[in-house]
Amino acid sequence: MTLATGCNGGSGGDNDTEADISPLPPSSSAPDGDTGGTGSPSNGGQGSPASGEPVAPGNYAKVFATPDCPLIAGTESAPFTLLFANLDNAPYFDAIVQDAISNQFQGLAPFRDFPASFAFYQTALSDAEALGCASTGSDIAASFACEDDKVHEAILQQCDIDDIYGVIKVVITDSGYGASGGELIYFGSDSEWPDQDTALYKLRNLVVHEVGHNFGLADLYDGGTNADGSAVTGWESELAREWRNLDGPGCEKWCGSFKPASEYTLSTSAACHTFDNKDSCISYNRNEAGECTTDDGGTVECCAWSEDTVDDYFGSQCTPAWGTEDIGLDCVQGTGCYYGGAYGNSAWRPAKSWPDSIMYGAGHSDGFDGQSERELAEAIRCCGTSDDGTQSCAAFREDYLSFMDNYQPYKQRIGSCGFN
Repeated sequence: MTLATGCNGGSGGDNDTEADISPLPPSSSAPDGDTGGTGSPSNGGQGSPASGEPVAPGNYAKVFATPDCPLIAGTESAPFTLLFANLDNAPYFDAIVQDAISNQFQGLAPFRDFPASFAFYQTALSDAEALGCASTGSDIAASFACEDDKVHEAILQQCDIDDIYGVIKVVITDSGYGASGGELIYFGSDSEWPDQDTALYKLRNLVVHEVGHNFGLADLYDGGTNADGSAVTGWESELAREWRNLDGPGCEKWCGSFKPASEYTLSTSAACHTFDNKDSCISYNRNEAGECTTDDGGTVECCAWSEDTVDDYFGSQCTPAWGTEDIGLDCVQGTGCYYGGAYGNSAWRPAKSWPDSIMYGAGHSDGFDGQSERELAEAIRCCGTSDDGTQSCAAFREDYLSFMDNYQPYKQRIGSCGFN
């Protein structure tokens, strides 16, 4: 069976520098993870929340273990619940789930620092066609998607769950590698892989990458350039900068200061902001066919032109298509401030390249960058607590609720944060 949806975060395939890239985030008019929309936030298929009130502290979605929906790790009292669904006998399902639990949630910071916060269940689903599953045609990200409502209904026939939207659900089936973030995470395994070790290599750290989206983290990789010389973008820069691991110039969320554009001289695309017309801008570091020059890791080194926007750091319509020069000063350990993020828009990211963060692409890094790790830890701490009395968590929960309501296109309920 070949199924699947276009999405966010895949894992390393034969081309380990490109395998995760999808051109756009989910849209409100497309299935979760669909790459064909506008990138506007969606509510993950819930419809409009019934109330704008935050979920009461200590009020978490629960799965009550049954023979068809057993608890496989953790305790029923954990504030965060993950349900792995085996759709039509997915290849290597048990190994993938065990790897996600043991080597990702129990092995990687910050998840490993909260061992009592996560409960894991599994169930089996059948008949992908009846669930509205279809191929996305993607060979670089997730390869299938289903109709969320039908999958929810099928899960509830197997599992006793008090709030299906408060549970993080990972649906695994036989398809090409990759995954899509959303109210449901669609996750591809592949029966053509020769053995279990190959599957686990290709899907390394992919589950926590996708769960990272649900906790408010954006992808950090670039989307290259369009044929007209403009940068590929997923979100508008103002929206992109609301994501907890993206920011504006200087990266105030995790850096104390930054060097000015006049000192941006170290990267191969440092000259971009000196070009004052489109022709000179988009001809820089491109071949005769107009393709961008790339470095050994596949990072584009050319410029991109904006017809109607002067960049607020470079002061120019011509900017690097992708920046690898750190302007950050006094930054959180394990971070910097680099131009570009979330599909190559004018946001700024904390990690330079593929090996530096799981939010680049799940198969390329052994851990999260410092900012992504810090934000995950805060979300786990404050959205997984019944004690909302501390000022830090009260402020975090209020800010996080606003973020999820206005900007989060993947999920709007995490633990005790979000909507009823």
